[in-house]
Amino acid sequence: MYLNAITSASMPFYSASSGMINAQKSIENVAQSIASGIKNDVNPADSYVASGLNTDIRAAKKAIENAQTGYNVTSVADSALSNIANSIGRIQELSVQASNGLYSDEQRAVMQNEINQNVEHIQKTFANATFNGKSVLNSVTQDNPDAVSVLDFFTGSDSSSVISFDPNIVTSDFKFDVSSPEAAADSLAKANEIMKEVNSKRAEIGAVQTDFEGAINQQMTSIMSSSAALSDIQDTDYLNAIVEMKKSAFSVEAMAKVMKTVMNADKYVLNLLE
Repeated sequence: MYLNAITSASMPFYSASSGMINAQKSIENVAQSIASGIKNDVNPADSYVASGLNTDIRAAKKAIENAQTGYNVTSVADSALSNIANSIGRIQELSVQASNGLYSDEQRAVMQNEINQNVEHIQKTFANATFNGKSVLNSVTQDNPDAVSVLDFFTGSDSSSVISFDPNIVTSDFKFDVSSPEAAADSLAKANEIMKEVNSKRAEIGAVQTDFEGAINQQMTSIMSSSAALSDIQDTDYLNAIVEMKKSAFSVEAMAKVMKTVMNADKYVLNLLE
């Protein structure tokens, strides 16, 4: 009888102890969820969807890197063409100047020397227009008929999302002669034609860069959409988490009071038994 009395009085104690343990575990889980930013109760189906969204996000980020690299490549080519255009512009000026019949042979020789220096600068610019060891600008002429490979950049998840850039520009040769007014006039016509070809290539590059920018914006939109969906699936709802933590903390406090009351009751029963 006395044993039954003690056991009966102790049952609330064990119940309260178990409740306290569960509440403490709940606090730990919520704290972990808050710290990591990830829910602890994501179900298998949602985990599968989240895995696919993560894959999509990584692929989109890589596509953006590819598109940005392509944009940088075309920027190198465009910068080189800008320098070449400056040199061609100077050759045009000298050709116009040399078309004047008042200049002596010595004076024309000085003009020819400056033109030759500009031609050398143009050739060096073509040779140095590289990215990661690959040529991004190549002048195709009768003297240099070999074209370099077109550069492809994957900016999406399939083969249809490819932006190509052709580094080749077909030009006249860069041989200019201003030894006479007639020769200078021919050189001017050639310089004008090359300038048109350079400007046309720069316009082509501008169009390709617009494609790269569009691809980057598209992938950024995809990342934002996938990230939002992923957040809905697995990110911690901080407001609910805080409420849950407070509820668990209140439960711990309540269970502690119950245990204290039970312990005092047990002492009272023991005193009666004595």
